[in-house]
Amino acid sequence: MRQFAGYGVGVNVIVDHPFCPAGWSRHAEHRYMGPVESDSMRYLDRLLAIGKSDPGQVLLPTSDELVWLYTSNASLLARYFRLYQPPIETIRRILDKALLEKAAATAGLAVLPSWDPQNPDELAALAPDLPYPVLIKPRTHVHRLRNDKGVVVHAPDELAAEYPRFLARERYRFDDMPRTPDSVRPVIQKFVEIGREGVISISGFIARSADVFVTRRSTKILQRSRPVGVGVCYESRPADPALSQAVHRLCRELDYFGLFEAEFILHDGAWAIIDFNPRLFNQIGLDLRRGLPLPMLAYLDALGETGAMRALAAEAQDEDPAETVVFCDNFTLHAILLAQTLCMRAHLKDLAHWRGWAKRNRAHMVHFASDHSDPVPGIIHVLSEIYLGFRAAPRFVRTMLPSSPLVARELLR
Repeated sequence: MRQFAGYGVGVNVIVDHPFCPAGWSRHAEHRYMGPVESDSMRYLDRLLAIGKSDPGQVLLPTSDELVWLYTSNASLLARYFRLYQPPIETIRRILDKALLEKAAATAGLAVLPSWDPQNPDELAALAPDLPYPVLIKPRTHVHRLRNDKGVVVHAPDELAAEYPRFLARERYRFDDMPRTPDSVRPVIQKFVEIGREGVISISGFIARSADVFVTRRSTKILQRSRPVGVGVCYESRPADPALSQAVHRLCRELDYFGLFEAEFILHDGAWAIIDFNPRLFNQIGLDLRRGLPLPMLAYLDALGETGAMRALAAEAQDEDPAETVVFCDNFTLHAILLAQTLCMRAHLKDLAHWRGWAKRNRAHMVHFASDHSDPVPGIIHVLSEIYLGFRAAPRFVRTMLPSSPLVARELLR
């Protein structure tokens, strides 16, 4: 939003609750109240009403839910909006984790070993020979009523207990959207602990024409929850041409265009892809600070301003490999450290490490929501996190119990 304002482009935002930081930005020209994204039919009706009253706006999704909503209702939304969405089959292959893995393998990318048992008998046959630990992973996050990333299990008997439990509690709101018969069934994937190298993120933009492609590389060094979760702290990394070209091949295989973030984890000496986000993403401010104006590139391509888009992308190709930039959700970082301290899980050297990291990187740190020129979203973010923290406290404490696997242990040492 702030980047668009720098280019003189107005931004409108739909908010579903008072604690939405973007709705409080001084750069938001209009703030439309709307339902939650998961209430897809009401959300679509609200979008169509907005588009009818102010046609010609460009839609850029901020979640998997909105990616699917925009794509599956493209014919309706195109009456009033300028859409910038790949074909529905492309999006289906991205948002379904099993289909994404197949596409990545076809494109020559390394993938983690995974299994897709079709029924209890197949699961029982697989269980004794799986390379534990394994992750019971949602096939898609679209329409899910839960926010978790999956469940890690360490033995066949644990898998036999957790898999049906996971399946039973997976509830989706698919009454108003097309689905495949296996949408609710999770996949099983080899679980790899995060080492010192962290999770690599290749983020960037590929134009409709596919010949404009620009990326940045970063590393997720701390995540919100264990064993898997949303990133809290990231560090910039110099370009890795091989990984960038791998992502380009994947985009071509998927027939994808637009903004993206691809995540990789080191497994058996190779960087294996674990996710692909076809939308705006959490730490996009890190790329903006490093000279990659992702939202503006998508906006220009959506408008058909090809010359301006190409010129901007050419400027963004020049990256300073020595530049150090970090991203931090500062409030959440300190909340995690406090919670670990209260649960007696934090070591003094861990606390000293992260406090030292924050102090050392203060001059070149990009914050999740706060900015000196636009401070109110940062305040709202803190209030929102406090509210959500109280709601999530029991689950967070459970992840801090001694019996829980510590995925981020290496990151804290």
